[in-house]
Amino acid sequence: MKADLLNENFLHEEITLIRRARAGDREAFGQLMETHAPRAYRIAFAILRNQSDAEDTVQEAFITAYKSIKKLEKEGSFVSWLSRIVATRAYDLLRKRQRERKAVEATISIHKTAMSHNPAESRQDFALDLHEAITRLPELHRLVIMLHYSEDASTDEIARTLNRPVGTVRRILSESYRLLRLYLEGGDR
Repeated sequence: MKADLLNENFLHEEITLIRRARAGDREAFGQLMETHAPRAYRIAFAILRNQSDAEDTVQEAFITAYKSIKKLEKEGSFVSWLSRIVATRAYDLLRKRQRERKAVEATISIHKTAMSHNPAESRQDFALDLHEAITRLPELHRLVIMLHYSEDASTDEIARTLNRPVGTVRRILSESYRLLRLYLEGGDR
């Protein structure tokens, strides 16, 4: 009986917060975030298996939820609605990382195939091409690539070293892969 009353009070308070948030009350939305952040994090972490990725995903999901809370049709379905947003963001990040990885692997595969004709000469040419492509990167991109590959530093370590958010370091790595692929494929000469 007491538990039912507590659940009913919680649901009533949450619906009030949702209505206030839909009316533009940032504080009310902040309270909703605070209440549901642990669940959102657990969902993101279960999908991504990485603490900083999960944290970034939850932040992005809350921004999306804030921008689209007026579209929420049933106030009682807020938790499932928010959970879907978190899961969608997490799977989007996984797909993006997979595409980036495949693109870099494809570029390397093309160069390995070219090297098979004259391995010694081709390896040397590829190393020179790669070195030239890296030198063409903007300074910060070059530094992140060098820390990541030469020093085998994780994105978290690079973020701490450069005093930048982890998400920024990931974005820079992603941009660097794209630029290197472009340079190695002969574009933007």
